[in-house]
Amino acid sequence: MFLNPSETFGDIMIDHPVAECTSAVIQALVSFRKDYPGHRREEIDKCIHKADGFIQSIQRSDGSWYGSWGVCFTHGTWYAVRGLVAAGRTFKNCPAIRKACDFLLSKELPSGGWGESYLSCRDKVYTELEGRHPHVVNTSWAMLALIDAGQAERDPAPVHRAAKVLINLQSEDGEFPQQEIIGVFARNCTITYSQYRNIFPMWALGEYRCQVLRTRSPEEHGNAS
Repeated sequence: MFLNPSETFGDIMIDHPVAECTSAVIQALVSFRKDYPGHRREEIDKCIHKADGFIQSIQRSDGSWYGSWGVCFTHGTWYAVRGLVAAGRTFKNCPAIRKACDFLLSKELPSGGWGESYLSCRDKVYTELEGRHPHVVNTSWAMLALIDAGQAERDPAPVHRAAKVLINLQSEDGEFPQQEIIGVFARNCTITYSQYRNIFPMWALGEYRCQVLRTRSPEEHGNAS
């Protein structure tokens, strides 16, 4: 018995450009340009400009981006925001980033985290996890996107809540829980990335420590804990 991919996976007959890969290219070119500002500058600037425009053009009406390599809208939106910020966009000068922040904040759970089901990938509609519980990886992606977009400068409360969720989910041995599946490709082929549960919470908490808490007074640190 053979598996026919064209009958099983979605949107695989054409190699579509996606937010995640485009964002990664922007980030790489911006980093390269910083170290080698004189090398093929015109071509690199043009590529970054076109990629920036592409990411903005595929933003959904609710402010999100569909994620093609992770579950799902939290993943795509984090990547898109990160790419736009690398290209020089900010909350103030970019409506797409403002809409992205509104989207993420609208999906924050009462607990302070985010939890997204793989059904979002299949149905292309944001779907929460059953029981509305937070997922360490979705929470990390949303938190990273909000930090990149300067949420802490406007209202840090959502970022503080997300950090608290991650800290409380960490086990005594330092690891984070293995929860629902978080990787995907071709809409309905899910993948387990076993170390995402540790990599992304550590990344998010590191950015939180460096970019959010470092700007606060000792009194504010106490109030946030």
